[in-house]
Amino acid sequence: MPQKKKKCDNTSVAAIVKDSQNRILLIERKKYNPGFALPAGHEDGDGAEKALIKEIKEEVGLVVNFARPRLMMTLKNPCKREGGSFHRWTVFDVLKWRGKIIKGDEEVRSYVWADNEMIKEFAHRLEEFAEKNKISIDNNHLSDLVKSTNESELWKQSPGLEPPMYVLFKELKII
Repeated sequence: MPQKKKKCDNTSVAAIVKDSQNRILLIERKKYNPGFALPAGHEDGDGAEKALIKEIKEEVGLVVNFARPRLMMTLKNPCKREGGSFHRWTVFDVLKWRGKIIKGDEEVRSYVWADNEMIKEFAHRLEEFAEKNKISIDNNHLSDLVKSTNESELWKQSPGLEPPMYVLFKELKII
């Protein structure tokens, strides 16, 4: 019997986790959306803070001790789940965490502690991809950009920032 496709709840959380050198933890996704992103995921009815704790544990093995919401923003980014044409994002600053990074096998290809220069390089890769494909990087064109990055084998081999992360990072003044 085929597995029933999950329904999108149109709510997502993301975590800004920093190390002692003020670098930001980014994961490289194995699947949809290929690219570098903050540890993130759907709330799935858990509420933002509980979902954040669950997603960080699943994706990178860390335990959140204290997090504070930093940004709430609705993006027109599509989802692989049924009904997912937008997401209401809550981005948290994870101010206290513990543990050792253990890469989640299912969704995470790799992880990196990214300094400002590395984040700018990942952003530049997306900017070049968008320019080459004549797609604007803004909230109104996220669906087209997400579709293009998901279909591009070249992008999957050498990705930059995941498109929704680019828009969130701009809003957060990370880039």
